[in-house]
Order: sequence, then structure tokens, then C-alpha cells
Amino acid sequence: MHNSPLIDKRMFLGSNPLFEDLREDDLGDLVAITRSKQVRSQQTIIKQGRSGDEMYIIVSGKVRIHIHIADDEDLTVGELVAGEAFGEIALFDNQPRTATVTTVEPSHFLVLGRDKFKDFLLRHPHVSIQLLTVMSKRLRSSSDLLKDSLYSDVSSRLAKTLFDIAQAYGQQTRSGLKVNIAFNDRELGEIAGVPGKVVAAQLRHWKEAGVIQVDHGCLTLLKPEELH
Repeated sequence: MHNSPLIDKRMFLGSNPLFEDLREDDLGDLVAITRSKQVRSQQTIIKQGRSGDEMYIIVSGKVRIHIHIADDEDLTVGELVAGEAFGEIALFDNQPRTATVTTVEPSHFLVLGRDKFKDFLLRHPHVSIQLLTVMSKRLRSSSDLLKDSLYSDVSSRLAKTLFDIAQAYGQQTRSGLKVNIAFNDRELGEIAGVPGKVVAAQLRHWKEAGVIQVDHGCLTLLKPEELH
């Protein structure tokens, strides 16, 4: 493999979400403190549990990200290819790596080290503000994903609870499967392990969608196949 010319370094760094909003002169100074690294196939680049101080941007090749979960057992969580990056958090802290990264094929990287990066930030303090904005957006996005995941889990648990109750106490009618025993939001929440206010909000959503009907506390599953 051949070394990438300067313009390629600028392109790869500038396409990374961390640095895509940098001014041209700032980006040029950042390019100057990167180095190239070429690695054979099946080589470990970073090791889970060990400290690290470098970020890698893939110029060519492919890497596998995997985590150690038990004795002699690894779980692959993804693969990255040219243009993608890993290890960014190491630029900001010195905590142990959370995963292992191994080359799948011969690969070429741009490497940015923490010490030189910190010196760069001291010379370009306005870049720190830009990076804080980027990291805040990432954190907000992660929080939204977590909330979506939790909501999905709550919805599934409540749906299963309604199915179980309908199977035990339900009666088939023209409208759907009717539960002839009244349950309030708190009782349903206790059964499903979900707060009563969340139960009320989810039931309201299902009612508005025409999936269930509530009459004096008695539930009718109008479209049980759409409960999710």
C-alpha cells in the first residue's frame, strides 16, 4: 500500500463527524499531526480492557469490532470500512477500551494521538467549542435511542400483559376480545411492572389508534395483532 497524499488526509479527516465543521486552516493543522499506519490482516489494533490514547480513521481495508463476553467467547458487534473511524473517545479520556478491534484484511489508517490533539486544542480553543457541540448532539442522539428502546420494552410488556389477561378472562364478541373484569391503570402497571402513568399514556395511544376500547374500565382488544 502507498502513503496517502495530503489531500486524502484532509478528505478523510474532514468527512468525520467530529471534524466536518472545522475551518480549512484548522483542518490543515489537524492533518499535520496525524500519522499513517499500515497493518496486516488479522492484527489487533486496540484491545478491550487496555488503555488507549489514539483515534483511527480507516483509509482502506476493513476491521471487525468484537467484545469479550466469556472465556474464549467473543461477540462481533460490527465491521467498519474505509471512511469510518473508531477510538474517538480515547482523545478525551484515558479509560480502558470497551471493545477489541481487529483487521479483517490489510488496512491503512490515519492515526490521531491524544497528546498532540490536546496541544492542537490549546492552539485552537474555538475548535473545543465546536467539538462540545458535536459531542452534545451525539449524547442527545444516544439518549433518544435509549428512550426509544425503553419505550419499546414498556410497550411490549404491557401488550403481553393485556394478551395474558384476555386469554384468562376474555370473551370473544363481535367487536373483539373483551375482558369482563375492570382493571385500573395502577393494577395493570403492577402486573406489567410499568408505572401507572405510563400505562395510561400507552392505553390512550392504543385507543386513539383503534386497537383497543375501554368501557368503564373493561378492555376490549379490537385489533390484538396490532398491539406493539
